[in-house]
Amino acid sequence: MNKESRTSFVNRVMGLSFQSTQGKYSYCSDAKKQVLFSLDCSNDPNNNLILSPTWAKNGYSHSLKHINKIRHQGYELLVFKTQTKKNKKGETVADGFSPLLEKRKLLVENDVFRAIPLNIISSEEVHMSGSSYFEGMTKTITVNAYERNTAARQECLKKFGYICQICEFNFEKIYGVRGKEFIHVHHIVPLSEIKAEYKLNPLKDLIPVCPNCHAMLHRGGHTLLPDELKVIINKDCS
Repeated sequence: MNKESRTSFVNRVMGLSFQSTQGKYSYCSDAKKQVLFSLDCSNDPNNNLILSPTWAKNGYSHSLKHINKIRHQGYELLVFKTQTKKNKKGETVADGFSPLLEKRKLLVENDVFRAIPLNIISSEEVHMSGSSYFEGMTKTITVNAYERNTAARQECLKKFGYICQICEFNFEKIYGVRGKEFIHVHHIVPLSEIKAEYKLNPLKDLIPVCPNCHAMLHRGGHTLLPDELKVIINKDCS
């Protein structure tokens, strides 16, 4: 039995009918509401970069349409890992792939896009202390969780207070004493997506949000920016 080609694999798992997948970084199924990206792991098995403006212009423009479906239409992001090599002309060509699909979360960095592995994150808001705030140090339980900084949370709340910075919900105003000093603190770039220890700025990287807004920020396989969620709220209320 012949080894399945990349084109045959993409057509089979996505329900498509490409004659060739050459020059394409992504593939979209509107029927399944799924977008599949190839993830080149030739030089780095942990690579998560799926689209960059430094790549071929036509391929970037084609895949950007798919990125927008993930961001704005709730399409699911899937990846499969590929290998590439240089041919005698110095051109990058395909050199095999793994026929396994993996669901990922989208991380947007201006015009660069990454597919971040899904991790179960510790429900603890924060712990640790210190005047310098470092986050993202992985500790192993049965899944990866991330240590969080208590002092950083307090610095954030000292500036913003206990009011949701997206919808302006005030727990103490609605629930009285029971709701006093209750709020979630959202990491604008989730620790599960950073994957490394980094120095945290609690006044720029953290924001108080109510549980509803917190859930909506993370829903759909990728994380919205707070301002993006504000636009949705204002649009729906207008």
